[in-house]
Amino acid sequence: MRKWLRFYFPDVFEYDFTDNQAAIVNAILTAAKEGGDQSIAAPRGDGKTSIAECVIIFCVLTGILTFPVIFSATGEDAERILGNIKQRMEENERLVTDYNEVCGPAAALEGQANRANGQVVYGNIGKETFTDQRTKIKWSGRQIVLPTVKAKGSRAHGQVIATRGLDAAVRGLRYGTKRPDLAVIDDPETRDIAGSDDDRQRQKLELKIDQDIAGCAGQTRRLARVVLTTIMARKSLSFKYTDPSSKPSFRGKRFRYMVHVPDRQDLWDEFITLQQADWAADPRTHKAHAFYLNRREAMDSGAVVGNPHRRGDATEASAIETYYVEVARIGQESVSTEYDNDPPEESGPVESGITAHRIQRQLSGYDRRVVPPGCVIITQGIDVRKIALHWVVRAWRPDGTGYTIDYGVQEVLGTIRGSEDGVEHAIRAAIRARMEFIAQQPYLTLDDKPIPVAITLVDAGWKTDTIYEVCRELGRDIKPAMGFGRSAGCAQAKFYDVSRQTRDKKPGDGWFLSRKPKGVWLVCTDADRWKAWEHDRWMTPTDKPGTMFLFGEPGIGDRLSFDEKSHFSYSKHLTSEVEVEEPVRGALVRRWKSKSDTNHYLDASYMADVAANMKGVRIIRASVQEQQGPAPGGWFAAQESKQRRRRA
Repeated sequence: MRKWLRFYFPDVFEYDFTDNQAAIVNAILTAAKEGGDQSIAAPRGDGKTSIAECVIIFCVLTGILTFPVIFSATGEDAERILGNIKQRMEENERLVTDYNEVCGPAAALEGQANRANGQVVYGNIGKETFTDQRTKIKWSGRQIVLPTVKAKGSRAHGQVIATRGLDAAVRGLRYGTKRPDLAVIDDPETRDIAGSDDDRQRQKLELKIDQDIAGCAGQTRRLARVVLTTIMARKSLSFKYTDPSSKPSFRGKRFRYMVHVPDRQDLWDEFITLQQADWAADPRTHKAHAFYLNRREAMDSGAVVGNPHRRGDATEASAIETYYVEVARIGQESVSTEYDNDPPEESGPVESGITAHRIQRQLSGYDRRVVPPGCVIITQGIDVRKIALHWVVRAWRPDGTGYTIDYGVQEVLGTIRGSEDGVEHAIRAAIRARMEFIAQQPYLTLDDKPIPVAITLVDAGWKTDTIYEVCRELGRDIKPAMGFGRSAGCAQAKFYDVSRQTRDKKPGDGWFLSRKPKGVWLVCTDADRWKAWEHDRWMTPTDKPGTMFLFGEPGIGDRLSFDEKSHFSYSKHLTSEVEVEEPVRGALVRRWKSKSDTNHYLDASYMADVAANMKGVRIIRASVQEQQGPAPGGWFAAQESKQRRRRA
């Protein structure tokens, strides 16, 4: 059968069968011949649906099956699968030639299904002659009926192939006296059902699979069922059906893209950062790819992939590189879920409810770098690392509504792996380059009015003296900042709030200024408070003051737009840490939980929030704002006013 599949469908089976592809083929064939259940979780994009379509055609043309049914999550998906099967049988020249008594009549319809009712066959097929014999072919609707041309040696005549969506009724499925003899259940869940906190939808779907579909075969025999899926969440039905302890009759199997991870994960971390920097700078740059080619032997060492033939595009040199390009694009958690069938644990302390999916869908409708109407100030936060700066730029309305109008990665050039030589110089150069860029390319309103970045905070938790020096050099609109608290990356466990102004301390709202040598003022922030404030902005209803938005056009319904998909990596950074509530000695205690070390955009974002607070941005009710007008300019505005009075 594998030779048959590769001969008739070379577009699907371009190379030798991988383990998971062979498992899918064998599962369908075994179920068709011997009955029983099987469930397989395969990586997203490995072609499980195409494989199922081709194996169904094989089983029908060779007489193994008389009435297979393919079930999908929605009726739209089911129609698409049936359309693919029809197209393969109509247009595949090898099938039309070798199985002419079945595929010939289908091809003769020439895409006009209404011809089927009166179609007849005449002429010679092999040694037999046919004269005006009706084919009885049905080639429209939710099922097709193959022609009845009883040529010598043919095992295919009158078989039915049907598809159905699980979002509609599936009971009582039959055609005349025929009942289904195989059910292939392809990706049974939508994303909303798989990730929903409400179990009722999953319970209804489980009843359809275990009762309605299982009962389609009638009372005298069991219907063979094969579930083909990709796991989207641990609470999903796909996870349950591929868990032998939960559904033992399905003998669940889970296949991973990355079977064994590489030995040098540190090199791949650098690759991910470089890849994100490439996209931010220019999609045509390939510094990350060159980095991989120069270190390929070390970076590939220890890695084993399930399908070594996979490539994201022609520029990628290996399936391993493709895997980590996806990590850079959508985040490790999503890749582990979609490609490794290993979604993260969902049990544990009660979290705030913030998710990457919620963030990436909260779009403003404005293009990147556009300042939305009503915004009066722009701030920037910069997180500093050895090989890159992660920066976030936000525009603010006086009522605290914020717009993330730009974010990205500024590459730090000139650093040497394993060495500190040249690091300070490289960081200074990168910060200067970023500040020069926003000075030369200001952000514009809808009527092309430029608005400068009012204040930039730069993380000074690492290479502190270097950050002090470059901030002093660049002037008062850029200041060093350091976070204090218990969340990840904080300099100390506790933030000591300053309530009284002294010569060396100036109080603020969840931050204070601390005088450092050579006239540098360090912005000390309550990191725990401001990270929570950051998360609160994304959890605020979009019609209320204080909401946060991302640039880009939103999708329609359940379909993600291109902009929403492109924000996934940023959203994962923002949710890399969450506040959780858990019982400790009978009392509920709040603490910060780190989900990932990739939190650089979170740090840059909350620093942009602090900068906005320093400039007077506060969350106020719309009615109060109308009465009071824009919020005051904060401590810096007051200092500027004092200086003007002194000069006067």
